[in-house]
Amino acid sequence: MRARSRRRFTPQTIALYAIALLALVILLGPLVWMFGTALKERTEVFTWPPSIFPKHPHWDNFVQAWTGAHFSRYFLNSAIVTLVSVASNVLLGSMAGYGFARLRFPGRNFLFLVVMVTLMVPNAVLIVPLFLMMKNVPFTDPGGWLNTYQGVILPTAVTGFSVFLMRQFLQGIPQELDQAAAVDGANLYQVFWHVILPLTRPALAIIAVFTALSRWNDYLWPLVAIRDPDLYTVQIGLKYFVGQHVTEWNLLMAGAVIAAVPMLVVYVLFQPLFEQSLSNLGTGLNE
Repeated sequence: MRARSRRRFTPQTIALYAIALLALVILLGPLVWMFGTALKERTEVFTWPPSIFPKHPHWDNFVQAWTGAHFSRYFLNSAIVTLVSVASNVLLGSMAGYGFARLRFPGRNFLFLVVMVTLMVPNAVLIVPLFLMMKNVPFTDPGGWLNTYQGVILPTAVTGFSVFLMRQFLQGIPQELDQAAAVDGANLYQVFWHVILPLTRPALAIIAVFTALSRWNDYLWPLVAIRDPDLYTVQIGLKYFVGQHVTEWNLLMAGAVIAAVPMLVVYVLFQPLFEQSLSNLGTGLNE
């Protein structure tokens, strides 16, 4: 019977474990503190010395946050904006990425460069132009598409990140598959829908997750584009707990926990596809 080999902890290994533990504390520390604060009474939030969790958790804080701030309505609005944005980015991003990766047409490289430039422009710089565009949409009532779902969704219906990721992912898929399907009589759209698109599920998963995260957590653009409280998203709805003189930190943290749960679930569900997508993305970057 072979003796079980023991792992030797060298100084380098200990240092790596220490760095990993420190990174874990930095990443998870705020989430743990947020959850602990959500279980406290308002008077316990600023007690000294501070404690992460209260002795007597108040789970009813989550009920008060859900009912007091009309979170059910805000959740519905955020869900509509997020789901439509995910669907449009997956569909339009995959089609544009396929065109840049597979088709040959004049100005292809220049247009892709324009797409790349959009990734370098901060979102805050685009707020005023987007506001004027949504306000002056032709053939609409005064006010344009402000205070509407389409006004919130349209500016990010497709992003440069979605196009870039799909293009790079498709660079790692052999073009012989397209040629073989064409020999069998498939046209361009049939090749895309029935041959290429099923192979890009990992990339589509990443686009879906990143789009969902960005749209669910978006605060600045919905704040500018929406004035009707019935159309508020979750992130704007959290302002309900921030008063002019008093902030209910325990309910605010409870609302933040409720808002974070859907994105944590989405990430856990799609996480297994990340490694495969990043592997193909690296292949595309090397070509």
